[in-house]
Amino acid sequence: MKILALALIAYTVVMLVIHLSSWKLLQKWAGAEDSWARRAQVALRVEAAYWLLALAVWPVWPSAGWKALVVGFAAIHLSAWAVGELRSGRVGPLPAVPQKAHRFIVGFDLVEAAALVAIVWIGVVQILQVALPMSGVK
Repeated sequence: MKILALALIAYTVVMLVIHLSSWKLLQKWAGAEDSWARRAQVALRVEAAYWLLALAVWPVWPSAGWKALVVGFAAIHLSAWAVGELRSGRVGPLPAVPQKAHRFIVGFDLVEAAALVAIVWIGVVQILQVALPMSGVK
């Protein structure tokens, strides 16, 4: 479990950088005709894998509130991934994100960034509690 929690912390830092720069990435991706980013399904897969890892470390989450946060974001991202997979299998790659949706995406990513900061914090606290037990230390 400790290895998974450490992997989650490292992955969270990467996700945090991506989410805090999503406005810039959306601008860059909008102009790229043959970019990996034009295939939105790649981004959905990366995020789905992250939230599956967050679910895999279930015992790390200290309360029902933390678990609800993880389940909520996992449900959103895994649903988006599944819809994207189904759509791309039938119709082809997902189309580019419309300009009007950029504000919504950036706003959602900022909310998610706050959740990611909380996840890093709780992950570090939980790992430190396991690695450095406080009993007997004065």
